[in-house]
Formats: sequence, structure tokens, C-alpha cells
Amino acid sequence: MNHQGITGCFRMVSTLVRACAIGLAVLVMLPACKESAVVPPLPSPAAGQEIESTGEELLIGALDELVAIAEWADPMSVRRTSSLSRTAADSVFVYGQMTAEGYGAVVTERHGYPKGILLITVRKSYGRDGHVYSETKRYISDETFRAGQPQQSAVTDVAAMEGDTILTHVIRNGNVETYTFRLPVVTRTTNQTDGTVRITSRFASGGAVVSEIRDEGGMLIRRTRTSTLASGAIQTRTEYTDGSWRTVSTLGQADGSVLREISSGQ
Repeated sequence: MNHQGITGCFRMVSTLVRACAIGLAVLVMLPACKESAVVPPLPSPAAGQEIESTGEELLIGALDELVAIAEWADPMSVRRTSSLSRTAADSVFVYGQMTAEGYGAVVTERHGYPKGILLITVRKSYGRDGHVYSETKRYISDETFRAGQPQQSAVTDVAAMEGDTILTHVIRNGNVETYTFRLPVVTRTTNQTDGTVRITSRFASGGAVVSEIRDEGGMLIRRTRTSTLASGAIQTRTEYTDGSWRTVSTLGQADGSVLREISSGQ
């Protein structure tokens, strides 16, 4: 074979090799491109699917809600619906209401979009026979909310017992669940902005449920005691490290207002 023939063969082989390499690259890249281009939609709760909450989560939710109501700066004048906070992602309304048994309750109504899905949570808090009651209903659409058809409902009864024990009863789907917390219920949260850590411990003491907030080093930041009055009002007393204190009692009314008494001292 002459020189030109050999050169032509090399050119042909080189062309084939390049073509095969490009073909293999395309075969390798195609599945990757296809896989990365497919973005699955966010899952939505199916009809009948429950939004699960453990007994511990219901206890924490009930106590944290009472602290949030006590810390609200608005004087709660006579208004049917008062906005506790309103943002593009979350709206919270607070108002008074009477329960079917005739107890004055403070209602918080939250409209939020966790993971982009609408969730309306209505929590009714009141005192009864020395216990704190929290009735929680969750709705997954405006239609079910207007129709009064919750996706999940639960009644949480929280009481401080002897021996620093929190006794919690939860009524869910007609069943009564009993939880006895002999050790503190502890949660740890981290501020995403400055990285500070707050550790909250909840336990019973002196007939009240106590929530202590400490920093990561164990230094006390504040202590809140939650109890009920003979009137059925819920009382929270917050004590600070500088010796100051603030007591707030709240009682819902049938006209939508909330009676609120505040006292403080050093």
C-alpha cells in the first residue's frame, strides 16, 4: 500500500474513533440530562391521610401556643378577629370563643404554606378544673376549612401532677391516649441567622407546668409557669434572670374579644 493509501486509512480510522467517542459521549450524557431535567411535583396530602402528631409534639404545641399568646404585645381590645402576625407565607389570627361546655377559650388560627402546601391550624386553648386544654384542628384546603371538615383533630389535656410529672391525655379518632412525662420534655433550636442555640425544658413543679429556656452553656434565660385560674382563665408567669417578672391571664369571650390582665414587677 502506498503512502497516500496508508494516510487515508489512518484518517478513516481517526474519523471513526472520533465518531464513536462522540456517540458514546452522547449516550452517556443523554440519561444524565434527562434525569436532571425531570423535577417531580411537591407531594400533596391525599384525601383521608392524617397529619400525624405525637403526644410529645401535641404537649409542646399546646404550651408554646400559650407562651406566644402571653407575649403578644397587642392589648387585645374588643375585636372579632385580631391579626397576631401577617406575612406573605403565614397569617395568624387571635380571638375569643366559648366552648360547647361554656368555657372561655382563646383561639389562634394559622394559615401557612409548609413546603408550599396550604395548612390551616386552629387551636382553641382554655382552662378547666385545673387542667390546660388545647383543641387542635388542621385543614388542608379553604373548602374543608369553610365546611368545618378537618383533616386531623385532637384534644390535648395537660395537667401538672406530683413528683414533677406532666400527665397528658389526647383524644384522637375517638380514642384516649395517655402520656406520662416523668422526665423533662426537651427541645433544642438553632437560630439560622446568628447560630445561637436555645434549649427548652418542660416539666411540672408546684402545680404548674414550667418551661425553662437556657443557652447552649446552660445559663438560664427565662422561666415560664403555666397554670389555670378558678375562672377558667389561663395564666402564664414569666421570670427573667434580672429578677423581673410578668404575669398574663387570658380568657376568651363569646363576642370574639379576649379578656387579658397583665401585671409585672421587679
